[in-house]
Amino acid sequence: MIKLLIDRQLPSSETIASRRNFNQILVGLPKKKTINSPWFYGAIGVFSVLFVILLNFFV
Repeated sequence: MIKLLIDRQLPSSETIASRRNFNQILVGLPKKKTINSPWFYGAIGVFSVLFVILLNFFV
C-alpha cells in the first residue's frame, strides 16, 4: 500500500476536471420511487375512515 502511494504520479488538473462529471454519476444512480399514487392515498383514506368507525363501534 505504501509503495503504491509513493510511486503514484499526481493527476493533472485536466484529469481531475475530466473525472468531475457529477451529472453522469447522478444519472447512473437508481431512482427512488415516491408514493404519489392516488390509489395509495385512497386506500389509506378508506382504511383510516374504516378504522375510526370500527374504533367507535367497539370501544
